[in-house]
Amino acid sequence: MTSRFRLPAGRTYNVRASELARDRQHTEVVCNILLLDNTVQAFKVNKHDQGQVLLDIVFKHLDLTERDYFGLQLADDSTDNPEDLLTV
Repeated sequence: MTSRFRLPAGRTYNVRASELARDRQHTEVVCNILLLDNTVQAFKVNKHDQGQVLLDIVFKHLDLTERDYFGLQLADDSTDNPEDLLTV
């Protein structure tokens, strides 16, 4: 939805255009990963990336060579932390 407002001197302000510009600046998200040793590690990824990108970053951080045995699982742990955790 696009809204336009009249500003003084006949100028207009496009609300949707300014929102899109703001959204383009914030393209990274932080994903908290709960590792098997119960430590939480934060990783930044582009919000438009596929899950495989995050998985590759976690594998690289852990220096895993046998990647076929591990994956990510979305865990809702709202009792301890309001944010969702991904577990390896």
